[in-house]
Amino acid sequence: MGDDTTTTAADSSEEMELLSAWYCPYAQRAWIAMEIKCPGKFKVTEALKITSPDGVYSKDSLSRIPLLKESNPLGQVPVIIDRRSDKKPMCVCDSLICVEYIDEVYDNDDNNGINSKKLLPGDPAKRADARMWSNRLNDDIATTFYVLLLKQDKEEQEKAADKMLSAILDFCQRCKGPFFYGDEMSIVDITIAPWIVGSRMEVVLKHFRNFEVPATAEYAKYFEWRDSVLRHPAFVATVATDFEAMQRAYRRYADGTALIVKSKET
Repeated sequence: MGDDTTTTAADSSEEMELLSAWYCPYAQRAWIAMEIKCPGKFKVTEALKITSPDGVYSKDSLSRIPLLKESNPLGQVPVIIDRRSDKKPMCVCDSLICVEYIDEVYDNDDNNGINSKKLLPGDPAKRADARMWSNRLNDDIATTFYVLLLKQDKEEQEKAADKMLSAILDFCQRCKGPFFYGDEMSIVDITIAPWIVGSRMEVVLKHFRNFEVPATAEYAKYFEWRDSVLRHPAFVATVATDFEAMQRAYRRYADGTALIVKSKET
């Protein structure tokens, strides 16, 4: 993960490029979608690097490659650059929009038989249901993850933890298994997996905030789902495996200073 570019195919991969950052769960969302829908047809470029000597994330310790600045005025990842047409490359920003874009452009008839699984499955009503769950879980789990880390007041931390657990419980009650809608991973699973499966759960939330999902019957579906996610090839291909580096990256979130700019951003 330390290389600037990870190429997942030969020359054809140049047509589709994901601008990413190894520590960013939002970028992992887009990467998971691409591994499901167009495996071997894209490349991943590390575009937003932590430059502090100790590997700790903060707003003033980031370096952006020129292509990221050109592709997204906000300088954020993920960005999908689609160069498959003769026209100007299409740059897609925002993680959940990236997921939907990949789901649409690699649909059944133009995916060359690679993978016709739908990340927003079913008829319009079911797709609307998926978007509503995705939006709700994005707010109550992904966003609240940062609230839990950044808040230094114990009472505020407890409120954030309770909000996350409540959302996870609601997810459990609707999850069909092994994934939210059944046998295949969907946008709902992709929305939350980077935050509550793998290193961010194991060495960030547990370490800094002592946060865990209770090992009780009402949360049993979470653990079944988590294990299914951990085995899924798209998650395996995209998950950060350097737990020590991940913990270092989030240290300033945990002490509440990650968003403070101490010097001019590069």
